[in-house]
Amino acid sequence: MGKSKISVPLIEFLKNRIYLGAYDYAPADTKDLVYFTVEDALPYNAFHLDFGPLNISNLYRFAVVLHNILNEDENQGKGVVFYSSSCPKQRANAACLLCCYMILVQSWSPHQVLQPIAQFEPPFSSFRDAGYSSADYEITIQDIVYAMWRAKERGMINLTTFNLEEYEQYERVDQGDFNVISKDFIAFASPVQGKRSSSLNEPFKKVLNYFVENNVQLVVRLNSHLYDAREFTKRNMKHIDMIFEDGTCPSLEYVQKFIGAAECIINKGGKIAVHCKAGLGRTGCLIGAHLIYTHGFTANECIAYMRMIRPGMVVGPQQHWLYLNQNYFRDWRHTMVLDNRPDEFIGNLYPLCAYEDFKQRMRDAKRAQREQQMQLMSQVNSSIANDSSFSTTPIRRRKISGALATKIQTAVPLESPGQPRKYIEEPDEEEEQQHGGVDEVEEEGEGEVPSVEMANNSDDENTMHGIVHSSPGRFAESTPYRKSSDWRALRSLSANIHQQQHHSTKTTVVTTTKTTSTAMSSSPGPGPSPSNGLRVSKSRSTKPRIESGSHPSYSGRRVNSGGVRKLSGKKV
Repeated sequence: MGKSKISVPLIEFLKNRIYLGAYDYAPADTKDLVYFTVEDALPYNAFHLDFGPLNISNLYRFAVVLHNILNEDENQGKGVVFYSSSCPKQRANAACLLCCYMILVQSWSPHQVLQPIAQFEPPFSSFRDAGYSSADYEITIQDIVYAMWRAKERGMINLTTFNLEEYEQYERVDQGDFNVISKDFIAFASPVQGKRSSSLNEPFKKVLNYFVENNVQLVVRLNSHLYDAREFTKRNMKHIDMIFEDGTCPSLEYVQKFIGAAECIINKGGKIAVHCKAGLGRTGCLIGAHLIYTHGFTANECIAYMRMIRPGMVVGPQQHWLYLNQNYFRDWRHTMVLDNRPDEFIGNLYPLCAYEDFKQRMRDAKRAQREQQMQLMSQVNSSIANDSSFSTTPIRRRKISGALATKIQTAVPLESPGQPRKYIEEPDEEEEQQHGGVDEVEEEGEGEVPSVEMANNSDDENTMHGIVHSSPGRFAESTPYRKSSDWRALRSLSANIHQQQHHSTKTTVVTTTKTTSTAMSSSPGPGPSPSNGLRVSKSRSTKPRIESGSHPSYSGRRVNSGGVRKLSGKKV
């Protein structure tokens, strides 16, 4: 190298320890500074007009050299200057190497790394793609720094565990030409197999053996057929074709299918291998979309990261395509889910679908299932109704004999309220205590005979006969059946008539089940009784006939109701 035509000042990264310089000659070491470069030892293999960045194997080798120099005994207390030529492209590669080292090894944050080189004069060149067209899309050192930092934070890259020998072996064309982009993806160039040749060439064998050993479960082909897919399928690897034109970009529907298929394999713990003809452009589109979807890269960070792992990825308009759609890919993480319907295009794996569409389809499916069940039940019911041989079990009422009815009263406690009956007035507790359970009748007035109304709630109509002698036939004629509202109206009218009566009759009847009181009278004055009033029967005796029972607390007299309850009016 000759004397530098451009004077580039030193850039201090770590005071008195690490510096970045640019010289067109080899500077001599001093008592305070040590100089070294890797420009000739670690060159970039260009595809066309691209010049960097240097891949991860060169970064690893640079890190080893820098560590050795920093740890040598004679260099302790001295500053180490890593330099390149003054060419803007070489300066950009050197700065990129040192910044990535500080991120991955020294664990600096991006802003600490970028601060020394920010707005530096002369500026650093930006990186371009590997295509043959004009470079209309650029990647900066800042993009690479953030890409390495994000990959480190997401556990995608680790220089301390990086396998340099394996990386440099399989990136060679004669060894398979593939790179492990992340723990989930492998990018490789299309294997080539003759149509009539049954034997496999060496690169194809390397690819197959590595895929089998590293649990590759899905191979995605994006270019025309150059090999027999059965070479993968017979080794228990699923193979699908998602072919689109070289140099073009896939549709978003393609990307959704690819991401869905990849997620299905990743959820099973497998890896996905993707290739086009060279394994750079179309391959970089789909793998890059998944990296943005999964790890939240920006388009520039994603392109920078993939080029650090496999130089030349994403070419020409594909860079703009990733940039324009990066927000879609990132949002899909929150707005889309794996479909539950397999897609034959991707080997019956499941594509991504919109979450709202998925929920609506689930609701429609449940509604259709319910309607189908209801229709099936309707068909079953109609078939049963039309079947003459089918009959339901008839409902039979159990009849209670008279002997059993007499024993019921002894089985039920006296204080039991019994079951409620319709249209029955429950007596007050004070009334029960006043009468003390004594069966007596008090009469007031002249010529009035009390009437006791009875409602038969027994299952056996014959039980009523012989227990209490009454005339339900006359009662039915005098007082027809009424609803609950009619009955309350009758009681209210009866109470009003009572206030106008001249003679009153008070009757108290106490039974073993309930104590009821009745106060009734005919309307005063001449003329017929009101149609809404209760007609008092005068055909009965002053005391109802009661058969003797066997309960000791009633002095040998008890009423065996047998389901009979007394209906009474309001007390006076």
